[in-house]
Amino acid sequence: MVSIPYLDKADLGPLADAAASWKALPGKYEALQREFEQRVINHLKGHWEGDAAEAAFATMAKARTEYENAATEAGRIGKLLQDAHSEFGTCQKQLRALLDEARNDKFHVSENGRVEDVDPRQDSPTASGTPGFATERKEKLDSLVSRLERILELATAADEAASAALERDANGDSQSFNTSVYTSLDAVEADQASDLMRKKGRLTDAEITKLNLLLSANKGDPEFSRDFAVKTGAENVLSKYNELMTPPAGTTLSKEQLAQLKELKANLGTTIGTATTSDDHLKGGKSDREITKFQNELLAAGQREFNANPTETPYGLNGYQLTSSLMSEGKWDKEFLQDYGGALITAEKNGANAGQNPDAYWGGGRTLGSTNIGALDPMTGFMDALGHNPAASTEFFTSESTVNGEKVDHLDYLMKDRHWPEGGAYTGDSKNPSGYNNLGHALESATTGHAYDTSPSADTPAHNAKQAGLMEEIVKAVSLDEELARDGMQDSLGRMAGEYMPDIHQSLTMDQSDNGDGQGNKDRIYPIAGTAALFGEQDVSRFLMTVGQDPDGYAAINLGESAYTSNLIDYHLQNPDAFKGSTDTALREIARTSGEVQGSIAIGRRESEIGDAVEADKAYNDAMGRAGSYASGIVGTGIGVGTSFIATPAVGAGVGGLATTVTGDLINQIVKGSERDTMGNAVYSSGADWEDAKYSTAAVLQDAYRNSAEAQGLGGVADYQNILANEVELGFHSAESNLDGYGQDKRAR
Repeated sequence: MVSIPYLDKADLGPLADAAASWKALPGKYEALQREFEQRVINHLKGHWEGDAAEAAFATMAKARTEYENAATEAGRIGKLLQDAHSEFGTCQKQLRALLDEARNDKFHVSENGRVEDVDPRQDSPTASGTPGFATERKEKLDSLVSRLERILELATAADEAASAALERDANGDSQSFNTSVYTSLDAVEADQASDLMRKKGRLTDAEITKLNLLLSANKGDPEFSRDFAVKTGAENVLSKYNELMTPPAGTTLSKEQLAQLKELKANLGTTIGTATTSDDHLKGGKSDREITKFQNELLAAGQREFNANPTETPYGLNGYQLTSSLMSEGKWDKEFLQDYGGALITAEKNGANAGQNPDAYWGGGRTLGSTNIGALDPMTGFMDALGHNPAASTEFFTSESTVNGEKVDHLDYLMKDRHWPEGGAYTGDSKNPSGYNNLGHALESATTGHAYDTSPSADTPAHNAKQAGLMEEIVKAVSLDEELARDGMQDSLGRMAGEYMPDIHQSLTMDQSDNGDGQGNKDRIYPIAGTAALFGEQDVSRFLMTVGQDPDGYAAINLGESAYTSNLIDYHLQNPDAFKGSTDTALREIARTSGEVQGSIAIGRRESEIGDAVEADKAYNDAMGRAGSYASGIVGTGIGVGTSFIATPAVGAGVGGLATTVTGDLINQIVKGSERDTMGNAVYSSGADWEDAKYSTAAVLQDAYRNSAEAQGLGGVADYQNILANEVELGFHSAESNLDGYGQDKRAR
């Protein structure tokens, strides 16, 4: 590995000079060739004949070719050295910037790469008493370490590739010029990685380390990824991956070896995903025939059996299982995912018991081997692939496949009809023994427009008609059958609800009047860019109640709703003309619908079947803590003027403004729960008690109103404390009315 001092102090000037010199050589060789032709060949033509002349002219022709080859080799070496200088220069610049950042932020980076926090505040009583200080410093340290490792990794891969390229003799023992010199480090590294993947027999630990280095350094590079995939071939990718992940029986892997293989899975999956999207970078939207061929080979290999140890077991893993295992990493091509998902459903429905028993079809005696890396149910990896590609996910869940002449609606099949095999071997995650967690990831990206493992931002596009329509279908389905909100997917359903808060509030509002402009007052109270999702009041109440029975679902809705309404109150106070009725009417309606939302999930929590009260309290409080990072990601990004949920308002408070500060403080207090809020002495509670839930809901709105109003010098703050609380009370009554008898019916069942 390239060291920090070596990269930091390296003088790259001579390398730049060498690249420039080699770049200039082709012109010089071409000038010599012209001079040779004019002064020798052309001078002798017509003046010399016979056997000796023919032999001489043949030799001179070869000499002319050598001049051409010399120019070609020099030009290619010049490009290679120039690419190497660019790579090293970028790494050096990034390293120096990171070292400066570390020093300025009071971190020490030693020459061996160790990063230490030397901030004197670490030992001060003030720091130890500051909430979040230790966590903040640990996050910064981890970030520095990660970025430092990445820079050194890239520099090492470039250094080794440059060395290999310059030592390579494509002509073998020939004494002629080498016209096949590499012109880029990407091409060198792609060949090195491909050679390892195509090697006969198992790779050594050193070779796996080398492969990991090459893939990790280049996994986001379209050129490298494309060349690697094409040169390796789909069958070789799957075969070698299967071989690496299923060592012979009796083989005991160390923790380090197992970690190395898990890293390889992530690197290889991300690299192949990048390869499938590589033609997105071609000019004019052209299609790359070789990548299309690679994708078709992956599809064709789906039902082929890959057995790394045929003498030990008659069963291996098939191509779908291996591809889906890789597919859970990175971002894969949208069109390929559509084709792959259709093929997967077709294979499954034509499998054991006509698709009613995926356990038998995907299990069938197969095993993951001693590493337990991957998943027997390929649908789980495919769902996570959709979860990382929102456009592909939306398209897939709003489309259908034809299997044996019958239409298969993808949403209905996966959410309602399919039996999802249970067990860590099927999901690849012992903590999530059901693929419903992965299904939730795909639904989350399909409806929100961003990957399931990222938070929304001001750059998240407004919800389009397909996304909004899909959300409507999901809410309706869960409201009619609460069993569809499976264990493992409620956290995703909760975040989905959190990002459709403008739509949910609008669906619950009592004000359906029209101002003569074709848009009802509700559109002014709850600004929505893009396409609004339209929910029935009872449907959305039952959906919220059902998801609220799960701690993670409850936490996402609670915090998402709190962030939205506190931002919205600040928006209306700063923009009194935004609603054509009156600000007073808008604030009252916001408080009432907030009570209805929070009342619905409070009923859900009351109906939860999680152990006794103490156990339930802990489960819900822990979930609030986990959801804090999600809520922090959406704080301050607005209220839906720029996108369908929380975008920077066109006027009024923007990112970093008052709404950001107020909402951020509120979210922190809600997450902490038991701590007293210094803004208004309100104690936020996520407890099961109905009155506590009502009080906490009102407190969030009151604090948001008070802080915004006081900052703007508005009066009537004290009066609005009671007004908002009364409206929340009405909202809670509405929730009870909408869900009247539901709990009793559930207990009776």
